Amino acid sequence: MKKFIGTLAAAATLAAGSAALTTPVAQAVTISGSGVKYVFCSSNQHNNQISYYDRYGKVSKIVNLTTKAQDNSYCGVIEVSIEPDSYVSALIENDRAHYAYVAVYSVSYPLFSGSTGAPPNYTLVARDENRSSSGRYNYAFAY
Repeated sequence: MKKFIGTLAAAATLAAGSAALTTPVAQAVTISGSGVKYVFCSSNQHNNQISYYDRYGKVSKIVNLTTKAQDNSYCGVIEVSIEPDSYVSALIENDRAHYAYVAVYSVSYPLFSGSTGAPPNYTLVARDENRSSSGRYNYAFAY
């Protein structure tokens, strides 16, 4: 199940980048947990093309990033369930952004976390950021 989370964890601060959605994912990272969290940031809030994997395969869409970060970039978080030992990657691109950032976190839940209220564990497994001095097309790709 996909959902945007209204705030970012402090560990996910902050950069922006975009990634070419046609880039091959042959070297994708393996997620050992039962979920994955993707963090996308861009210096341009609008028309960010993102791509990521959920349990059904590749998802690509254009989004507006709603959470303003301390560095004046805009970010969004997507957390999905996934089969353990799945290969994943994440991309963001924007033709009018001078900064792009993407991160992939493996999500694992402690035993009995639902009954104890224990928070999930997030492990950073891949990240990328890119800056463009011209402020034109920019991307980031984490795999």
